Amino acid sequence: MFLWVLFLGAFVSKTECYFSEEKYPEESKMQQPTVVIAIIARNAAHSLPYYLGALERLKYPKDRISVWAATDHNADNTTAVLREWLTVMQKFYHYVEWRPMDYPTSYPGELGPKYWSNGRYEYLMKLKQAALNFAKQRWADYILYADTDNILTNPETLNLLIAENKSVVAPMLDSQGAYSNYWCGITPQGYYRRTAEYFPTRHRHRLGCFPVPMVHSTFLLDLRKAGMKKLAFHPPHRDYSWPYDDIIVFAFSCRVSEIQMYLCNKVRYGYLNVPAKPQNTIEDDSINFSHLILEALRPPMAPSKYVSLFPKQRDLMGFDEVRIRGHRARCGRHDGCVIQVCVFLRALNSSDIKILGVDILPGYYDPFSRRTLTKGEVGCFLSHYYIWKEIVDQQMDKALIFEDDVRFQANFKRRVLRLMEEVELVELDWDIIYLGRKQVKPGDEVVVENVRNLVVADYSYWTLSYAISLQGAQKLLNAEPLSKMLPVDEFLPIMYDKHTNEDYKKHFPNRNLQAFSTHPLLVQPAHYAGDPMWVSDTETSTLWDDDNVRTDWRGSHKTLKGSPQPEMLQATYKDEL
Repeated sequence: MFLWVLFLGAFVSKTECYFSEEKYPEESKMQQPTVVIAIIARNAAHSLPYYLGALERLKYPKDRISVWAATDHNADNTTAVLREWLTVMQKFYHYVEWRPMDYPTSYPGELGPKYWSNGRYEYLMKLKQAALNFAKQRWADYILYADTDNILTNPETLNLLIAENKSVVAPMLDSQGAYSNYWCGITPQGYYRRTAEYFPTRHRHRLGCFPVPMVHSTFLLDLRKAGMKKLAFHPPHRDYSWPYDDIIVFAFSCRVSEIQMYLCNKVRYGYLNVPAKPQNTIEDDSINFSHLILEALRPPMAPSKYVSLFPKQRDLMGFDEVRIRGHRARCGRHDGCVIQVCVFLRALNSSDIKILGVDILPGYYDPFSRRTLTKGEVGCFLSHYYIWKEIVDQQMDKALIFEDDVRFQANFKRRVLRLMEEVELVELDWDIIYLGRKQVKPGDEVVVENVRNLVVADYSYWTLSYAISLQGAQKLLNAEPLSKMLPVDEFLPIMYDKHTNEDYKKHFPNRNLQAFSTHPLLVQPAHYAGDPMWVSDTETSTLWDDDNVRTDWRGSHKTLKGSPQPEMLQATYKDEL
């Protein structure tokens, strides 16, 4: 008996020692869910490098991601671009399924590469269904659909969507206008319906993750949810009678499967291109996408380092020169100025500026803050002045000038080309055409006959973008403005005799500049005064003749969005506007 007790005690002692708490191995971490990313590309060679670059930068373990990629009916080198990227990246991802189709390059009855026929809708639905079947067969937890002109600039997008724990969830993507990847309303017939919720959501006046009847372009499906068994892209449900469109077919499938779609706008996730019109070309779509790249400067879109980018020829759109007035990378200025002027002024004091021949217009004061010129306004004027001088010295017929922080409207290039063609056709006598400005006095302006979307310019602020002729540049130089300087956007209205201050106009007797403006405008500011990313060295600077007096933009309502309001001005100088 004693030996048995001794043996049992020894066994228990050894057992306790073997399984002692301090020797328990730690549990390994749970692996992140598996994800399939579906890439369906057609005529997307212009956007693919940026799209793929964004996928590369997603902060999600690539060994938990499988890629399902397909191309079809391409008239450009989409297949080559995607093949090049997959060849390099396949070693990083868990698995890659590659389904290229080089021929044919168009669908039967297709009127152009951006035309949507029923055949194209059906083939796209079949591709999406094939990707979904692939994900289910591989027991993936999620599948992410993202159109190839949707750029997920936020590297946390995938993690953020998964964290929402929704069956179908989409990140709200920004565009150049009101367009985005969701609907807030849908009619009983399956068409888009306007609602009061759309714009507060689009402009992020309300933030959250909201139930909506439609998401498209980019969205995440949680394949672990039971409702996913019945969800399908193709074939359409047997009761389907809505328009034959892939996004509407999918919305109907969600409805009959009792799956709620959600849209999240809590943070900025990325950008999407405004869809091309049926008559547009691949080049039109590429141009619009280039505007989207400019829209996304913070954070910027960056192309994949594994895709070869082919340099494009410089397109002057029929002008002798296209100039961007400003260079943030070198100057650190948001309003900017030509490099030599910007760097020069930063090193000069007020006395040095006067040596350049610069003097203020007698009696000039800012109509809002009552200050005189700032060094930034001097630099801004000089940058325009030297561009005008270059136009005259080189005898350029016409030139196009941009600020370095502008936003282009959709189809900008096509609209500018059409405008200039019509201007030449009617032999319009013009010196300057505003493409972007701020109209001081809201109201109707005289419409130019036989030229679409062109008006005679009234008193305007800002020089966001304008076309200028050789004749116009010569008139501005002949006015000898350096010795009687005021802000350039006050000088131009004086020269076309629309300024309201008679004392200023007396110093410029030849006020015969022929000024026009596009309507609607083709260029807008990227940011407005007071916006988080807005910076201005024309307003936030020092006085031109006193290095110790700093100025602030809040003193001048000229920089604000919208037209100046009368109540902003003191009664003593309302006449200046």
